[in-house]
Amino acid sequence: MTSQLDLELPSKAPEVTQEQIDQLVDFLRGRGWMTAAEIEAELKDKKINERKIRKIAEFSEGRILSGPGCPGYKLFTGATEIDEADLCATRIESQARQIIMRAASIRRRFHRYART
Repeated sequence: MTSQLDLELPSKAPEVTQEQIDQLVDFLRGRGWMTAAEIEAELKDKKINERKIRKIAEFSEGRILSGPGCPGYKLFTGATEIDEADLCATRIESQARQIIMRAASIRRRFHRYART
C-alpha cells in the first residue's frame, strides 16, 4: 500500500483489574452522578485518569453506569429510577450502531481504493 494508509494508532488501552473495578464501585457507593474529573481529583493517589475510569466502567459488567449524554458515572444500584439504566443502555446501543455504520463506510472506501 501507499504511505497514505500509514496510520499512527493510539497507545494500547489501559488494563483493568478486578481490584480496580471493586475500588471504583466502592468509591461510587452512596454518591450520585460524578464526572471523570471529579473522580480523578478525589482518587488522585490511585493514579487514575479519565481513560482508566472509562475502561473500568466498560469492564464493570453493568455495575457502573455511563455512556453518551450521561452526566458522568454512577452505580447501577444507585440509579434513582430503572429508566436511568435503560436510557444509558439505549444511548450506548445507539452509539454502537453509529460506530458500525462509520466502520462500514470506511471499509467500503478502503475496498474501492484497494482495487485501484
